[in-house]
Amino acid sequence: GQRTWDTWSHYHLMLGLMLWHEETRDKEALACVTGIADLICRKYLGRKKTRLVDTGSTEMNLAPVHALCILYRKTKSERYLKMALQIVDEFAAAGKEGQLAGDYLRQALRGNEFFQTPKPRWESLHPIMGLAELYLITGKDQYRQAFEQIWWSIVELDRHNNGGFSSGEQAQGNPYHPGAIETCCTIAWIAMSVEMLRLTGDSIVADELELSTTNSVVGLHAASGRWATYNTPMGGVRRASAHDIVFQSREGTPELHCCSVNAARGFGMLSDWALMGDDDGLLLNWYGAGTMSADAGGGRVTLDQRTDYPRSGGVTIYVSTSGTAEFDLRLRIPHWSRRTSVTVNGDPVQNVWPGAYCSVSRRWQTGDVVELTLDMGLHYWVGKRDCEGSASIYRGPVLLTYDRRFNEVDPDDVPALDARFLVLRHAVATGRHRPVLLLECDAPDGRALRLCDFGSAGEGGSPYRSWLSVLGVTPTQFSAQIHHT
Repeated sequence: GQRTWDTWSHYHLMLGLMLWHEETRDKEALACVTGIADLICRKYLGRKKTRLVDTGSTEMNLAPVHALCILYRKTKSERYLKMALQIVDEFAAAGKEGQLAGDYLRQALRGNEFFQTPKPRWESLHPIMGLAELYLITGKDQYRQAFEQIWWSIVELDRHNNGGFSSGEQAQGNPYHPGAIETCCTIAWIAMSVEMLRLTGDSIVADELELSTTNSVVGLHAASGRWATYNTPMGGVRRASAHDIVFQSREGTPELHCCSVNAARGFGMLSDWALMGDDDGLLLNWYGAGTMSADAGGGRVTLDQRTDYPRSGGVTIYVSTSGTAEFDLRLRIPHWSRRTSVTVNGDPVQNVWPGAYCSVSRRWQTGDVVELTLDMGLHYWVGKRDCEGSASIYRGPVLLTYDRRFNEVDPDDVPALDARFLVLRHAVATGRHRPVLLLECDAPDGRALRLCDFGSAGEGGSPYRSWLSVLGVTPTQFSAQIHHT
């Protein structure tokens, strides 16, 4: 009779076991998932005295709708789909004191922003992901419309300058809000964005995933790998989550709890979106040194990237195939790269536009070389509300950040910069934990200032700032809403 988060826990177990089954074909793992799903159906499917929505904590406890949809696609068991549809109906359930759940479907179809819904906490993103899966299963456009409305609402009004999501663990309709940016919230946002990318094939969504991963996911991890943060603020200090949420610590394993064990998923989810495929070929979304392989054009294709991106904008891709393979290779051209060049075996490719995929269709064979040069010029997000009078500076996908350990000036005495004359030079970092990127410039008052990548900022406990005083900035917001509008 007590209210718990029990089905929330079962939801995450189902996801983890299904992923394990995909990797290992372990039949017992899938049997465990179906056992959990059968238990949920026995307890709640149909006209039962107690509905799932009656168990409380509905942001969490309605999340199994997402896992049930995935399981239905694997097993084709109709009862799992019926249970998922029943949960979606319960999204709109009301009681004596108002809405019992988030009413995600109806609110979104009315055009309401996510922060205006009854349950705008971060956990709601997990049941909302069930809407994307239901569209893929049923083809009913209302599910797609609602899911996309919620995603765009978040990216426009609640995704912070560092790619993190939430302020005080929920949407506020204010990306400048100083509330805690919880690690679990950002991980849920990335998971939802992966669903959005699968659903739409929109390269802007991949830009958002890169922003969140390059800045927030890197920034919430200690360089040692020993701990992760609970809160990775836009400015302030980084603390081990065990210090911020002490109540979750356990004897013997103080570093392990909700946020720290969830943090690594940010890197793990790269495998979901870095390289994707469809009937026409491959979509390359992630740029960085490494090798990726997939089936395309009737053969096995390997893409070997050699690059120091995002330190620079040059990416060289060596193609290997098991035989001659004809397919489209679509390269993500970020919306911030105003001037981009692409060549294949030295020949320039036409129709390269920011905020879209550059499609190269040909018979590929081992030895083909693709070269991509991205525009790493500076771009800005002008602050409003809580960040009025300041701006964020980006170089490519990297949010540039003041860190006390690289500077002589204190956080409250950071000199103003002038965007009209700002010239950044690469600087050499010394010390134990060196940043991914360190640049230096001369402020108009003659003082030197160094800026590092957000992911490296605050390592070791030094204070940092990502909203800075910048003069002469053209007021164009760094946001995907430009594309959406």
